[in-house]
Amino acid sequence: MEEQKYLIAIALAEQNNKRIMPIGGKTFVSNDSVSQVPIKEAEKILLDILLRLFKRTTEGKLKVSNIETGLLLAEIIFENMQRDLPIIKSNWINTGDTDTLIEELNSICSNLWSIQYKKHEGMIFNKIMKK
Repeated sequence: MEEQKYLIAIALAEQNNKRIMPIGGKTFVSNDSVSQVPIKEAEKILLDILLRLFKRTTEGKLKVSNIETGLLLAEIIFENMQRDLPIIKSNWINTGDTDTLIEELNSICSNLWSIQYKKHEGMIFNKIMKK
């Protein structure tokens, strides 16, 4: 039986000199290829999070915290998302330590990708390997 997971997009940003971490996602049924990005679902979730960020530009200065890891996509089971994600989010907002954030996300997620955009290529999903 296929396991139901959440696919979440995480934006690491700063607005008016305060760290923010919008998160959005949806459930999906994972496929057998463990490390493949579910492209259709990912594009919808990423569009949603980017539109939410765009809407916030009217509230003050907004910038991505890190060009390499400012936009993340994670595959996570419900229990880990409910139990661990709020703590991880709070830790990053308080410290801004992106390396620790990535390590903590990798420990609770089955897959983690950073998202880049290249002109004429579109979205590039870079798998973040567990250490």
